[in-house]
Amino acid sequence: MYGELIVGVNMLFNYAVLSFANKVGNVQAARRRLLFAAFAGALPVAIFPSSVAVVIASFVCMTICAFGKNFEPWKKSALMVLIGAAFAGGVLTAFQFRIQAIGTSLTVLTYAVVAYVALYFMKKKWLDVRTFRRLSTLRASSTLSIWDADIELEVYVDSGNSCTEPLSGAPVHFLSFKAVEAHIPADLSEALLAWDPQGTPSMAAFPSAYQKSLRLIRLMTVQGQSWAVGLKFDQWTVGKSGRLEPGYVVLTKNDRRYPDGAQAILHVSAMESINQEGGTVHVA
Repeated sequence: MYGELIVGVNMLFNYAVLSFANKVGNVQAARRRLLFAAFAGALPVAIFPSSVAVVIASFVCMTICAFGKNFEPWKKSALMVLIGAAFAGGVLTAFQFRIQAIGTSLTVLTYAVVAYVALYFMKKKWLDVRTFRRLSTLRASSTLSIWDADIELEVYVDSGNSCTEPLSGAPVHFLSFKAVEAHIPADLSEALLAWDPQGTPSMAAFPSAYQKSLRLIRLMTVQGQSWAVGLKFDQWTVGKSGRLEPGYVVLTKNDRRYPDGAQAILHVSAMESINQEGGTVHVA
């Protein structure tokens, strides 16, 4: 019974630390994979608790089982495991006298609760810092390909913009009319300027050559409901290689509320393109 208890305590501690590294490192390993890795790391240490070589081998085996054998992803994840273990171990040491004071039957539960609570708050603070850093880099340079032109634009990714084209579900981005005015074909520009967002939604006034690439977009704001014209773009690249998925742009005359001097407000899905460009880690 004592051996099973030791394995259980080590396994729960390992799982708590692996879950912390999985979340903080954005590795997205499956829960069953983490459970198996936690057991693989707990069993040898329970049998040979005083062997440094066994401890090191168990750590390597556990982290490879959890996060894959590719060196770079493994190295980053293993570092997160060490940080989480050091933090949780310090907290458990600080509460050691409380854990010893309770009955043996509650030891496993107490270890698990203390480790999870400690790592939960550390994870929350860590993710808050990472989110703040990410938000500070939401403004980026981009190249929009539309109307047979490549237009350089400063863009801002808005996490609150989830507007989509109703038929296809494609993302809708908002673009300053003044930023692209020089590139808009004259007949299309005239029709856009004459568009009444509160009027009857009809595409009849737009040139037939562009109607296949236009869509009606219903907007819901604090002022109420209105209609806008979505224009399909050819390609939009953010940064060096972050290509946005196919979608539409809505031109706005009033761009004073665009943050940080940006010329376009991108759909929230654009964050995936920025993250992929930055090198998001996945399990191999």
